Amino acid sequence: MAIKQLINKNGVPFEVVNPKPSKELLEALQEGEVILQEMKEGKRKGYSNMKELLDALDKD
Repeated sequence: MAIKQLINKNGVPFEVVNPKPSKELLEALQEGEVILQEMKEGKRKGYSNMKELLDALDKD
């Protein structure tokens, strides 16, 4: 079916785009990079697994 559509449409039967990321996504990615850098520098605690994270959340 996919090959038939490629032939009938003389290309892919849908638009191929590279969507522009939203402002919120770009800000979240930047914040994530800052957090990772702080973890590498020892300024922020990281967790090795989900249990460690959940245990830390239960203590608060």
